[in-house]
Amino acid sequence: MHLGAPHLRAAFGIGFLILFVFVGVFTYVNFELSRAPLGLSPMHLGFVYLVFLPSMLTTPLAGWAAGRIGARRAVGGAMLVCAAALLPLLSNQLAVVLAGLALVGIATFFAQAAATGLVSRSAASDRAAASGLYLAAYYLGGLAGAAVLGQVYDQIGWTATVAIIGAAALAAALLATRLKRE
Repeated sequence: MHLGAPHLRAAFGIGFLILFVFVGVFTYVNFELSRAPLGLSPMHLGFVYLVFLPSMLTTPLAGWAAGRIGARRAVGGAMLVCAAALLPLLSNQLAVVLAGLALVGIATFFAQAAATGLVSRSAASDRAAASGLYLAAYYLGGLAGAAVLGQVYDQIGWTATVAIIGAAALAAALLATRLKRE
């Protein structure tokens, strides 16, 4: 029943793409940060993950934003911010890369929170099953992000990896237009 609802299929696709993007960025950026010209040490790479702190502060706002402007706009806008935040990841200046990483974290956490809430609110019945399908799609997206983008990174490089991640973020923003109006 849930797979027959176009707005829920769109939400499941968004969930897939959110973790695809997130895993793609935060798995493969480490390889770039550890090589020249940045050359971060393993210890410094660990500190990079402090970029998640702003995400923890802004994620609770996703429900409020979805309530004010609708989940469609909240998710779509967050994924557009995410797509724009990918360009700084190609910089050879650490501060620029860190700013991009922080924005990717904020945007993906925000979109995830808004999309998850929408799924549970918009399922006509059996909300647990709808949430389970969303989470299955979400984690499958993470698996695909690691596998597919690993091949792209190894064979073509970081710029191509970022381009594919950007296409995925834009696809999620486009899918957001198919979410149920609230």
